[in-house]
Amino acid sequence: MTEQRAMIDHLQKLATKKQVFAATLTARLQAASPPAGMVVTLDDMRVDFSRQSVDLEEWQALLDWGQSILPKRDAMLAGEIVNASENRPALHAHLRNPDMSMAQDNIATMAAMTETILSLGVEDVVAIGIGGSYLGPKMAVEALAPFHQGPDVHFVSNIDPSHLDDLLAGLNPVTTAVIAISKTFTTKETLSNLAAAEDWFNANGVSPHGRVIAVTSRPDVAKDRGVDGDLILAMDEAIGGRFSLWAAVGLPIMVAIGEEMFTAMIAGASQMDDHFAQAPVAENMPILAGLIRVWNRAFLGRSGLAVIPYDQRLNLLPSWLQQLEMESNGKAVTAEGKPQPLGTSPIVFGEAGSNVQHSFFQMIHQSQDIVPVDFLAPLEPISLTGEVSAKTRHRHRDLIAQMMAQADCLAMGDAKRGFTGGRPSTVVTWEDTTPFALGRVLAYYEHITAVSGWLLNLNSFDQPGVELGKVIARQYEAYMDDGTGGETIPPVSRHILDRYRS
Repeated sequence: MTEQRAMIDHLQKLATKKQVFAATLTARLQAASPPAGMVVTLDDMRVDFSRQSVDLEEWQALLDWGQSILPKRDAMLAGEIVNASENRPALHAHLRNPDMSMAQDNIATMAAMTETILSLGVEDVVAIGIGGSYLGPKMAVEALAPFHQGPDVHFVSNIDPSHLDDLLAGLNPVTTAVIAISKTFTTKETLSNLAAAEDWFNANGVSPHGRVIAVTSRPDVAKDRGVDGDLILAMDEAIGGRFSLWAAVGLPIMVAIGEEMFTAMIAGASQMDDHFAQAPVAENMPILAGLIRVWNRAFLGRSGLAVIPYDQRLNLLPSWLQQLEMESNGKAVTAEGKPQPLGTSPIVFGEAGSNVQHSFFQMIHQSQDIVPVDFLAPLEPISLTGEVSAKTRHRHRDLIAQMMAQADCLAMGDAKRGFTGGRPSTVVTWEDTTPFALGRVLAYYEHITAVSGWLLNLNSFDQPGVELGKVIARQYEAYMDDGTGGETIPPVSRHILDRYRS
């Protein structure tokens, strides 16, 4: 039996004994200090695992298991091949290393393209993408609203005509530019929306030539599509879409907040990269969080993960994290193609607190299913006006009180009121949501995803499962256009397509 198999068997045995319930968590929280290692800090960032359903024996076993992923961590950070199915490295961390020419060139080329866009005199920029080409940039632009200094940046992803058409109805084509983001520049939704945007320019007497910028790993395809070669920003194929907001995919972020603030975001991520690379397992935020995630999902059978930022500007963080985790680790086979009997990715969901306290938190508190929660919050507010009033601080105080009350209520419960407690959460806090702080949090979650995949022997850097639906959709489109291929379409499905054709 391999050492890895023996460790998993040991953890499975631990998971079958009496689990950590409210009384244990209550005693832990009421102690003078949390158990050693369950609270980790990195400057002003603090990650508190003390409310997790893990006792000290289980915690130590997880720490021992965490040692097993260190060679894979080092290989990824060294730029070695870690995506075996595509024979590629995963270089997102390299884009954040200021000593690497790759990172320096990336910032320089993005800054030059940003200046080109600004030289057009535009007031609005429409970024068209989907998946990782949309979720990361949109989330970051919204999160960093107080730092905006460029034109208004809007995002379109859905092939549903209303997404683009409703936006363009309120814009002036004379003062608008478009950034089309697609790694292969063959993505159906992105190219369809780009074509519609070009039609909008032409219909209003404005040439789209010189107003369409492309971000892609296939500049040749973008040129063939008609994009000016000087307006194409290339990205490395070794940057996976859901890890790509640091690359040229992040151009809309730089347009919104400027080169200096974008570089600060990169610096925050780089600080987390250094911590991930150097901190021992018992003090390593992403490794500890990855171990906890796998403990909850694979060993305790808790299939969900609620991500709740108590920061309205981070409302899209759960959506970004959904793709990051579920597309990376939502697989039932190992990197070698063998069945993985353990649960892999949790079902990630969430939105900003305190909104969720009045929607799905009833289920989080009292349902038969136990759903782990990540609570996140800055301890200081930032105002769009640049000045934070005493009244604003008082309202922010109320927000933090709400978050901590929810975390403690989940952990300790209240038997008299029917709250069982014993429901796990992690609390992540930092000073304020600057670009630096945001970059650090995002890199933290990226590394958690990679750690979780390594622990379960998954390839977190490919996504073969998203392709089949595209193939079938092309067949259905052909049938809807000219009636061909109908004999291979299930009759129930064909009925709906026929209704469309009629």
